[in-house]
Amino acid sequence: ALLLYITMSTRRQERVNELLKHEIGEIVRREFNIADTGLVSVNAVEIAGDLRTAKVFISVLGKPDQQKRAVRLLGEKR
Repeated sequence: ALLLYITMSTRRQERVNELLKHEIGEIVRREFNIADTGLVSVNAVEIAGDLRTAKVFISVLGKPDQQKRAVRLLGEKR
């Protein structure tokens, strides 16, 4: 029974991770201007077991000033 619970929980977390990755990516695409922030990509999301918090992994392609601006904006809109 414990193995079944862990497997179901893991599957649920994976689904939520993918949904969040997609949704956050869409928000970034809509809200961030590539000319200002470079190309911001959401690479992965790792949600906590209780589904209350998550780590979002991003990459930014662009000039150093665009990368700094992107990271600053992501922090502000967090």
